[in-house]
Amino acid sequence: MRAHGKEDDRVEEWSARSRPTGPAATGPLAGLQALQRTAGNAAVSRAIARERQDGQGDGCPTAHDSGAHQEAGAPHIQRVTDEELRAAKNPEEMLAALRKSGHSDDDAWELMRHMTSQQFTAGEGQGEFNILDHIKNASDDKSKPIRKKMAAGLMAKRWTIRHYTGSDPTTPPSFMDIASTYDNAAAGRASEHTNVADWRSLGNIKFTFYLVAVDGRVPPRKWLGNTHWYAEWDLDQISECWVSPDLLEKMNKPMDADGARAAMQGTQAFRGTGQELKEMLAVHSFGKDNDPVTALDNTIGGAFELKVPGGLPVTEWKKK
Repeated sequence: MRAHGKEDDRVEEWSARSRPTGPAATGPLAGLQALQRTAGNAAVSRAIARERQDGQGDGCPTAHDSGAHQEAGAPHIQRVTDEELRAAKNPEEMLAALRKSGHSDDDAWELMRHMTSQQFTAGEGQGEFNILDHIKNASDDKSKPIRKKMAAGLMAKRWTIRHYTGSDPTTPPSFMDIASTYDNAAAGRASEHTNVADWRSLGNIKFTFYLVAVDGRVPPRKWLGNTHWYAEWDLDQISECWVSPDLLEKMNKPMDADGARAAMQGTQAFRGTGQELKEMLAVHSFGKDNDPVTALDNTIGGAFELKVPGGLPVTEWKKK
């Protein structure tokens, strides 16, 4: 998925999502709660609420068994397979399936987990695929103090993130918010740059996409030649984000859960605050190349992009 083109010039709004939480269930509700944690299905949350209200139920909702691996002595858990979502052929049908199941209210992280778990289902004896297991916490990076000291010069440079768009060099974009693919599609503004593979194989449709700039320079990208405007934010001010190389090529193929895990093996993907990612990237990039923006690609292992859950407000469109 490219770092630009997640919206068109008609975008006018974006919205943030939150993940629902609730107390643990016991007794007859334990099976439903276990299913909720495993399948991440918001519809199951509603079933739990109904069971609490009615004071009845055996904790065994009807679901399709994906053949997921069971730990010795662990209770049997049936995972929900959303057949309507799996059969959907375009973003409109996927939106309808997500709304029906309750997953339209998932936050960006949970929706990505759910979409990819449905795309790469667990075969016989396999555990469910969880793409979040393959995104490391930048705060867990334990680089030696000497490396951090050596990277101080690179850290002292100005680090920003930029969103490039706009095919008309004379007129800046009319929208003043960067909206996610999901929010654009929900508002009837499906982007020409987004295809079904982005929804199915990556599920990162509630994130917005950016390039990292160091002292005003971004990594070389061919598609930048077709854009004339950019909006910019200080990376230090971003409260939540993640970076990875473009994953579409390796994930856009038929695979089961084990195949998806193998495809993601070795992927350099990290999440955290903008400050945490800046430090981690600087420490691992300062010795790789004299050009820091090229070194960033080398550190991540390919043409990388930074993703922010939800969107960001634009204060000014700058001419490239």
